[in-house]
Amino acid sequence: MESTLSEQRREDAWEALSDAFIDNEVDYEFIARRITGIPTAELKEIFFTEVAPQCGPNMLTTIPPIWAGFDRESLANCIHEMQQKNRESPSARIRHRITVALYRRLFRRIWARIELELARKGELLDA
Repeated sequence: MESTLSEQRREDAWEALSDAFIDNEVDYEFIARRITGIPTAELKEIFFTEVAPQCGPNMLTTIPPIWAGFDRESLANCIHEMQQKNRESPSARIRHRITVALYRRLFRRIWARIELELARKGELLDA
């Protein structure tokens, strides 16, 4: 999927979607408000292939260390680093695909809540 997002807008989406993985009450309406205007299919791919691999492990620990929010700069650096590794290493790409497949299953309800809020706002956009 070819992205039409600027790097700044993509990082805005990363930051907004990362809020779904904090160990605190999640404000899905606030997340949806911050990602309006981005095609839903692209958001879904960003959520599962970019944000979930970095933020998902927070939800899979006994006592999640991140409860107030992810640091935008650190998150962006981690995602860029992951993308670089995936470009350079076939084994990293395979691990990433497996991780994404698992996270699509584990975090489908979180995505459904985000999608529901987008629908409520009338922001489900086709590419």
